[in-house]
Amino acid sequence: MNKYFLLSIILLSLLTACQPITLTQTPSPSQTPSPSPAISIPFDPSIKVIGEPELVFKWDSDRCADTMLPDLPVRAIRDADGMIQLTIPSTTNYRLVGPDFDSLVPDCSPLMFSDNDRNPANYNHSEWIAATYTEDGNLIHAIIHNEYHGDQAGSTWQAKLDFGSEQGNQYWTYQSSNGSSYSDMVFNASDNAWVGFRPLCIVGNEWMHPDVGCDAVRTWTSPITGTVTISGIVRDQDSRGGNGVVTQILRGEDELWTAIIENGDETEQSYYLEVEVQEGDQIHFRVGSRGDAGWDNTYFNPGINIGPAPCASNRHDMCTMISLTYAVSTDGGKTYSHGSAPLHRVANFPNKYDPDWMRSIWQPSAIVKSPKDGYYYVLIQYDEHNIDYSSNAQGMCVMRTQTLGDPASWRAWDGEAFNIRFINPYTETDANPNDHNCVLVAPENGSMSYSLSYNTYLEKFIAVGVSGGDNSGFYYSLSDDLIHWTPKEIIISAIMGFETGNQTPFDAYPTLIDHHSPSMSFDVTGQSMYLYYSVFTNNDPWSIDLMRVKVEFSK
Repeated sequence: MNKYFLLSIILLSLLTACQPITLTQTPSPSQTPSPSPAISIPFDPSIKVIGEPELVFKWDSDRCADTMLPDLPVRAIRDADGMIQLTIPSTTNYRLVGPDFDSLVPDCSPLMFSDNDRNPANYNHSEWIAATYTEDGNLIHAIIHNEYHGDQAGSTWQAKLDFGSEQGNQYWTYQSSNGSSYSDMVFNASDNAWVGFRPLCIVGNEWMHPDVGCDAVRTWTSPITGTVTISGIVRDQDSRGGNGVVTQILRGEDELWTAIIENGDETEQSYYLEVEVQEGDQIHFRVGSRGDAGWDNTYFNPGINIGPAPCASNRHDMCTMISLTYAVSTDGGKTYSHGSAPLHRVANFPNKYDPDWMRSIWQPSAIVKSPKDGYYYVLIQYDEHNIDYSSNAQGMCVMRTQTLGDPASWRAWDGEAFNIRFINPYTETDANPNDHNCVLVAPENGSMSYSLSYNTYLEKFIAVGVSGGDNSGFYYSLSDDLIHWTPKEIIISAIMGFETGNQTPFDAYPTLIDHHSPSMSFDVTGQSMYLYYSVFTNNDPWSIDLMRVKVEFSK
């Protein structure tokens, strides 16, 4: 896992999009995908690109903070003052604001922070603002993409989540070592990191960097006597040079585990240790140079638990549960908040968190108010697999509501009607999970939930997604009813991360926005519009730019 972006999850989505949907030993019989009947279109639509791509947001120069990353499709609204707001979704959410789309500037006041609640039953950990809708520019409804990862969130003590500017907080101290003794580091607020007695000897929230003659050390002092499990991974975070590092876990002076991480070695070295501790024992997580301190940034984000670890496999593609929740802005988009968790729950799998499964309802499209029936619709991505992929279901569902302010009101398509209610498996323990799984629509199209709008020129709904293979790029599909979709057609070619081995640059998160939409929520498009998308320009740490290019339909 990288610094901010949940790499394994987008990889799963991209892999899903580049190949036909497969399903074996499916937990829910209702998920067996079959091709959607082709819809009848009395014309032959085509789309063309007009002009060259334009830079909207450059992470290197425009960001207010490192976490200001367009890490899902951006969404636009027009507020009550006539200003355009474009969300920059990440675990700390920001926005661009301006009188028009050509004058957008960063607003450095965060819209919403993630609550980082470690209880999976609360559906309230890492929160991205994924979709917004307003009808008056003051009250703005939002659907939140909400991620829980047991390899991080589930730990009793976890380096990244417990990280802060005070020594001893949550039993962590930040130290440097000359090889024979430890000394406390000093916190550098501007870099949000601890610095030792040499300038490159640094401990960050999930990363560490040694200097020559100075090991970077993160120390946990046990508040208990008993058995703890220590688990996680280490890996190189900067492949530009250097000769690698030595990583260690020690109890006092006793070495429990060690690994040499060569420069550019993308292999994750995992550890899972059951350790007897006495109250006051110190566990040192240590990174040392091998005589050259250049480019030695190292991911080292341990979790410590009383009893078994919540993710014994240490696989980030497992131990994952992603759901959708609700938040609202009552101040015209300046801030967003939500009610008590888990009452803000919108959509989720009907199963409790299970470390042997990846189960996710995630990456919602924009919210669209249908001109045909007045309901609000959202496309959602559905992913489920066990540890060896012998059971694997992936595709797209659709859900709707008449009441955006009621998170419990959403219902998903069950194959005949919108009857699927998203239950809370932690409180509704008598419910049969198979009765509460949404049914996939257009599984042959793959991952198409990135964008949704109603197009007045074509008089169709438009979905946008990604696909790989020989024609890797961003694609669109059309529908009359959001259930039956045309075969996907390419909009532009794009570089998919899985095709480059995640070597940057690569492209992601396409969405269509009509700058002249009559809707304050930009859920209506016309003949001409812009395709917005993110470009990952660096992967350790992540830097993501936002681009757009004009496109136009003809028929």
